[in-house]
Amino acid sequence: MHPMLYRSLLASALLFLVLGLIAMPFLKRGEPAFYANIIGMSLLLLFIIGISALQYKDARNRKIKKYQ
Repeated sequence: MHPMLYRSLLASALLFLVLGLIAMPFLKRGEPAFYANIIGMSLLLLFIIGISALQYKDARNRKIKKYQ
């Protein structure tokens, strides 16, 4: 993938993560929205970790191909 695509995916995921964190103080612990927010933020963290790993792997492969 193109490096700008990685950057835009990470930026959008971080934006939604920050928005979820901003909403947390306004949600009560027993409400379904609270648990939906927790699940959504967990999935966003997994997405950020996955995209970061793919970007690292892609950059490493590009560097190896450059030297061959």
